Amino acid sequence: MMRATRTTRTAARRSRIVKRTAKRNAKRVKSAKPVRPLVKAVVAPPEPVLYKLCKPGWAVIVERIANAQGTRFVCPFCPKSHRVPGPVRGFKKMRRAQWGRLRRVEE
Repeated sequence: MMRATRTTRTAARRSRIVKRTAKRNAKRVKSAKPVRPLVKAVVAPPEPVLYKLCKPGWAVIVERIANAQGTRFVCPFCPKSHRVPGPVRGFKKMRRAQWGRLRRVEE
């Protein structure tokens, strides 16, 4: 006849408690929301915009700058100097369809 000693009883109880806590922890892990890494989104600089010039078919590439007062640049087709919101990068000959939807340079 085997007697249940204190050591065997406590060992059985301890294993039951361990199993129960393991189950509980497994449930918690499943229900927890996935943690997103803290990475700031890199904001891309605004892309350059094309502005119409006074001569049909020609545009100027202007880099957009927020709240820029404007850069004065001398128009190659007329004696006026136009004001453009941002630094000017260059001139471009446009196709007729593209040229129609461009913004006009401020005089």
